[in-house]
Amino acid sequence: MKTIKLLAVLFMSSLVFTSCSDDDPEEVNEEEVITNVTLTFTNNADPTDFVIMANVAPNGQDGTFTNSVTGTFTSGASYSLNIVLLNGDEDVMEEDIIPEADEHFFTFAVSGIDLTMTRDTDGTDGAGGSKLGDKTTWTAGTASNGNVQIALIHQPTSTDDSDDFGSSQGGSEDLNITFTSVQVVSSQVL
Repeated sequence: MKTIKLLAVLFMSSLVFTSCSDDDPEEVNEEEVITNVTLTFTNNADPTDFVIMANVAPNGQDGTFTNSVTGTFTSGASYSLNIVLLNGDEDVMEEDIIPEADEHFFTFAVSGIDLTMTRDTDGTDGAGGSKLGDKTTWTAGTASNGNVQIALIHQPTSTDDSDDFGSSQGGSEDLNITFTSVQVVSSQVL
């Protein structure tokens, strides 16, 4: 009888030890699902002068989407950019991108339009020691129109923010959006 109890205890002990393991699989940090992107450029000298670029992709950035651009840039003015990224009602920027800044990097590009930008020194440090691109200042040059592109790179292998618009190698895109028909207009003297 004692032998049976001893065998039962040994059997139960072996179950406990074999069911506990430190070999849990490494958690995979998947790309963010982003359904709404809003870029708001606000004139630093006149907060009533702003440009809003919006992208709505109900099924995420790999599905169908609509883009819109409201307002025009004023030649000679500087604008601060505010980026809002949502997945439905979830604030992806504040809940995922900023806390995981070491795994993300924004790149920007312009074509046909006279806009320059700088990454603000008080912006969040991102992947590879570069500034994430969450805080930027844009300056409108001569009257022109063209495209503005924003991309969010997830887990890039290298980043470079030395030209401010940024470049990266490796990783995957959480988003890549081109806004067309963006305009810089001449400032009007009143």
